[in-house]
Amino acid sequence: MISEIKSVWLMVMFDLPVVSIEEKRQYTRFRKYLLREGFLQLQFSVYAKFCASRENAQKYLNHLKEAVPPGGKVRLLMITDKQFGDMVSLYGKRIEEVEKKPEQLLLF
Repeated sequence: MISEIKSVWLMVMFDLPVVSIEEKRQYTRFRKYLLREGFLQLQFSVYAKFCASRENAQKYLNHLKEAVPPGGKVRLLMITDKQFGDMVSLYGKRIEEVEKKPEQLLLF
């Protein structure tokens, strides 16, 4: 079983310019890159990925540094699975359950 303390969620929060056609393409490319890498969309510009360890998350963090479009503002945050599980999600007046870590890690 994966420890809730050792496993982390890598959160990506970003603002990208989307004024020109090229900026819109870069935004779309970055968003599709996150989805291809297995990130879940939590909000419009907030994505998260479950990682079994900090070392694993660091690898994704290093790859993300290369994928950021020019002019983009991106913040990355690692939080433990326990902290992520303690998050409260409000949708209007409803409280909904937080996303769960995957039942099984995907190996490529």
